[in-house]
Amino acid sequence: MVTTNSSLLLISADAQMSSTVKAALAKIANLKVTTQETSVAQLNGAAFKLAKDHDIVVFATDPSNAADLLAIEALTEQRRDKSVFLALTDSDLPLSRARELSRAGVDDVLPYPIADDDLAELVAKWATKLAKLRSTAGQGDHEGVVIAVAQARGGIGSTTVAVNLADQLLGKKGRFRKDAAHRVAILDLDMQFGTVGDFLDVEPQEGLLKLATDGIMPDAMWMQQSMVKKESGLSVLTAPTSFAPLEAIRNDQVAAMIAILRQTHDYVVIDLPRALVTWIEPIISTADQLIVVTDTTVPSIRASRRLIDFFTTDNPGLNIEVVINHEKKPFMAAHHQKEAAKALDRKFNHWLPHDAKAARD
Repeated sequence: MVTTNSSLLLISADAQMSSTVKAALAKIANLKVTTQETSVAQLNGAAFKLAKDHDIVVFATDPSNAADLLAIEALTEQRRDKSVFLALTDSDLPLSRARELSRAGVDDVLPYPIADDDLAELVAKWATKLAKLRSTAGQGDHEGVVIAVAQARGGIGSTTVAVNLADQLLGKKGRFRKDAAHRVAILDLDMQFGTVGDFLDVEPQEGLLKLATDGIMPDAMWMQQSMVKKESGLSVLTAPTSFAPLEAIRNDQVAAMIAILRQTHDYVVIDLPRALVTWIEPIISTADQLIVVTDTTVPSIRASRRLIDFFTTDNPGLNIEVVINHEKKPFMAAHHQKEAAKALDRKFNHWLPHDAKAARD
């Protein structure tokens, strides 16, 4: 018998299904099961509140029913911290329908009918993941610093800045400067064109692609398996080799990754995609600093202004630093440089001169 310590809410209007599923879940020791005899589309306010009070919510659904999908979206939007939502649906469900459920916020799709032992094993696995995630999040008061790096235009060198920043934050010490003083992680969230792995000579990993296609919720174990730790001590999450839709990952998945890495690292550097996708929100709302990499041309400064306005809408107190790349710091600022600083309402304290050889190295 599998043992866990979690509470589960089962939602189904089918009495026979409820009875069968409840009997299967009885194989999991210390799992408190509550049932709600209604369809997911007919949930009322009391049922929504009940769902928020449980660690795991299992519900029967027909994803071809638009009302079901709307109800699921509303349900998952109100989820409590680190809870899991599992959908029970037709075992012959097409992949396109499964992805619709994933986009609605479902963590996993379970086929029905399903053998009792298989159902118990799947639910127990999620309960175990949930326990590990909560255990990791609760270790001490350590909270690493999150630094996000954004680009004003393609080719401006934001990845170069992100990679070198992460390397410097290691704070190498010792006689031969081989020992890292800090634990540093770098995430390449440019899922389609990310090159952090190339910069660091790290083979691309498929963790982010699996996260997007399978809709799983990342936990501490997933992070450990998906990241590569270099000899320098730098932990790297690369972009996948295959293209994935930018909207394929969810806000809660990104938030979970950041929460885990903040607990286990002193610094977390995130190389952002250029597109302003919805899952950027948890990054910006929790980031300690945002670095905008730009030059002083008119198009780049205008793009930087829009980026700053967008990011400060969600986090007005966000500390934003502007890095002027491919330009040497002037002894006396030219007129266009003064106007650029005025347009962004920021002092230009950081300049990186164009140095093709250093960039290649």
